[in-house]
This record gives sequence, C-alpha cells and structure tokens, in this order.
Amino acid sequence: MPTFAELKNQADTTSEVRKILEQMVWLAPITADPIDSLTDENGALKALPEGYWPVGIITTDGSTLATDVNVEDVEGFGYAQPVRRDITSATQTVTVTCLETFRKNVISLAYMMSLEDVEQALNGEIVFDRPSLPEKQFYRMIRIGRDVTANGDIYRAKFYPRVYSVSIPEEAWTTDAVTFPLELTPEVDKALGTAERNFIAGPGAKAAAASLGFKQGA
Repeated sequence: MPTFAELKNQADTTSEVRKILEQMVWLAPITADPIDSLTDENGALKALPEGYWPVGIITTDGSTLATDVNVEDVEGFGYAQPVRRDITSATQTVTVTCLETFRKNVISLAYMMSLEDVEQALNGEIVFDRPSLPEKQFYRMIRIGRDVTANGDIYRAKFYPRVYSVSIPEEAWTTDAVTFPLELTPEVDKALGTAERNFIAGPGAKAAAASLGFKQGA
C-alpha cells in the first residue's frame, strides 16, 4: 500500500505552480480580425493582427476577471437545501488600471468617446470636448501573461472578441501617478460563438504536456 507521502508525490507537481511575471493588454476595433492562435509552430509569440494597440504600462494590481453568477433556487417543503438550483446569468468584468493616461486610445476608452478626428497642433497642443453622454463602444481585447520555466516561456492569455466599457473611471490628480482604472464587460461575439477564448502556449507549455493533462493533437 502506498504511503501518504508517496501518493502526495504522485499528485503534486511543484514545477507547474505558475505566476504571471509579466503581462500586457491590447485592444482593437471590433472590425479587427479575431485571434485564433497565439504562437507559431515553434511556440514563439506571433504578431497580433493589424489594428491592435497596447494600453501600455499597467499598475502592479495587474488585470483581473471577475464573474458575477446569479442562481435561482427552488425550495422544497421539508428540505434544508434547495431541491433545484439554476444559473440564470454570469456577468464578467475585466479590470485593468492604466498608467499611460495621455494615450489617445486609453483616453477614448476611459471617457467612452471617439477621438479619431482630434488632431495635435504643430505647437503640441491637443484640444477636445467631452460629450454630455458617453458612447457605448465595442472593442476586441486580449490579455497576455508570461511565466518562465526551465523549458522556456509559458504564456497564459485570454481573448475577448467583444467588450465594452461599463464605467468612467475616477480621475484623481494628486502627487501619485494619474491612473485610469478601466472596467470592461465581455459579451458573446455571435460570429465566434464565445465571449472568452483561452490560451496556454509557449515552449514551457509544450514541455509540460504530460502534467497539464490535455489530449495531444496530431
């Protein structure tokens, strides 16, 4: 009979404990091509499709995805637990706090407005007026994280084919860096049939195939 230590040694793979050491966030117009694959045949990152732009440096809070799940319970007479539970909705929110707050696209996203027709004068000045009501604008979005393994980089990414801003961030002018805490909601892209596409890739993922446990393709 195996000992507890022997079973634990079979169950645990300490080399597969992951961190996101670096990450980047990119967005694109809803008309940009979706992202079908993250890496090439050697596991190296591929260039993103045309039209994707970075939000730049983000705070050490990183980026997060929260899912608010609503459940409807059916109570049964004489039962301490619900006799039936149905999931009625699952709303996601992606949060990222940007530090490069003078970028045109970041301002456009934060203020929920288009700045495509705004020009910078020869003297360097930029002038624009905010509308009284924000505009609901749709984007594509990808978050790419990187970890390092003994066998090379491993990437974890989430692609959202259709997101939109759900709030205008507070803008504090203090002695600290100006930030834009952005909140975006993914929704299903009808053409792709998904609101979130996940990637685990890179040489580190290829080398860890046995412990990751996924069926291997041809």
